[in-house]
Amino acid sequence: MDLGALQQRLQQALGQEFTVGPLLGEGGFASVFRARDNVLNRDVAVKVLDVELAPSPVVAERFLREAQTVARLEHPHIVPIYKVGRQEEIFYIIMRCIDGPSLRQLLETQKKLSVGDAARIARQVADALAYAHSHDIVHRDIKPDNILLDRSGHVLVTDFGIAKAAQAAQAKTPSSTQLTSEGMIVGTPEYMSPEQASGDKLDGRSDVYSLGVVLYHVLAGSPPFEGPSSAAILAQQLTEPPEPIRRRRPDVPEEMAVVLERMMEKNRAKRFQTAAEVSRALVGALPTAARDQVHVPLRRRLRLMFYRSLVGLSVAGCLLFIAFAGGAAAVAYYVFSKPPRIAARAPLPDSVARMLRARRALLPGDVALSAYQPAGPEDSTLLLLTRRRTVVVTPHQVRSYARDSVRTKMGLDVHGGLAFRLVIYGTHSKELADTVFRNLSFRDMVQLDKQLNRRDAADSVRPASAAPRRVPAKKPRKGSPRPRVRHRPG
Repeated sequence: MDLGALQQRLQQALGQEFTVGPLLGEGGFASVFRARDNVLNRDVAVKVLDVELAPSPVVAERFLREAQTVARLEHPHIVPIYKVGRQEEIFYIIMRCIDGPSLRQLLETQKKLSVGDAARIARQVADALAYAHSHDIVHRDIKPDNILLDRSGHVLVTDFGIAKAAQAAQAKTPSSTQLTSEGMIVGTPEYMSPEQASGDKLDGRSDVYSLGVVLYHVLAGSPPFEGPSSAAILAQQLTEPPEPIRRRRPDVPEEMAVVLERMMEKNRAKRFQTAAEVSRALVGALPTAARDQVHVPLRRRLRLMFYRSLVGLSVAGCLLFIAFAGGAAAVAYYVFSKPPRIAARAPLPDSVARMLRARRALLPGDVALSAYQPAGPEDSTLLLLTRRRTVVVTPHQVRSYARDSVRTKMGLDVHGGLAFRLVIYGTHSKELADTVFRNLSFRDMVQLDKQLNRRDAADSVRPASAAPRRVPAKKPRKGSPRPRVRHRPG
């Protein structure tokens, strides 16, 4: 594959809205590039399929259809798809860029994870699968490569439906077999369910089995079934029970071992019937599985802070020594906090205003006051403040609230590191609680709080014409007692 030529063709397909950067990965007939969104000023990942290199023309059409279907999914643990398109022979999917390792890369350096981290990863993947299954989408290729972790230890699942697209296309190619494109066509043998290995029709329970194999791998340090060939591994998936996990990892709690054993039942009727059941069972077996952030060792966290400090010092011009707490806070503000991706005040840039009007986030006759998007894991959410409304814009939804019906509140989140969150509360409806940002840095929080306070101050100033009318008090009827007035001493 001529990656240089593919990169140029992709750049032509995306136009000036994006700048295509380096290759992030490749496999089979698809490649992934990092690109810069020049409108929203953020990095994205672009999965691109060159039809000329695909094993069948049907692959491309199915690839596009499946991507359009998966783009409906909007869940905290699913990598969001921003755009799907085609330009001549180039098919592409633009999605969020995750600046963190895949579970495969994490296992390459640590081999096995703690029981708590394993349970937290599996629970988050189970939540993502439960949401996808509720939309009649089965992943079909759950494996460590498709489970990503962002910088805060938050788990996201990617590549929904891609295996299905490739499998349907492969069926149109008589000269090939299901095992010829291992890991790309029907899945990866080490993580496939028995019904997937035998070619039966699949449902969400197949993903439950695959997730069980991933959990086993994370705990034991290797998958339960390995062999010299794909056929040998598939034969084990069909007939052999896995070695009990507590023999390979004695510190796994008995309750968690029972959950894992049920996830990997050969007979899918005896398995957990839904991924939601798996999530609840994992939390029941190990309550700390309810947390989102995967633990990062303190030594690694301190090393990361040290490196960031060095970068900040070199850029700032060799800050030598900070003696006072106020000075230390100022350094932390600039060194450890990133500037916001979008912090625009009226008038908004034309590119941003056009995008907001196209999404109907900014309605005709309304005036935008500011748009805010922090730098961090929640970079797919944009908060728009207008004269009339408070609007939350995500890749697939626009949630709009009348300004006098909501109030904002900042909160502190200490799980996985110091962070701040912004939540919108309803003033008239206690049920409304829309978490806009979950991982605000200190700098983000300060700047956003200033914008919100500026907006609230503007709300408190009313023109004379808008002042509420005074309703004269009714005179007491004849014969009715006068109200008693109590005089307080002094």
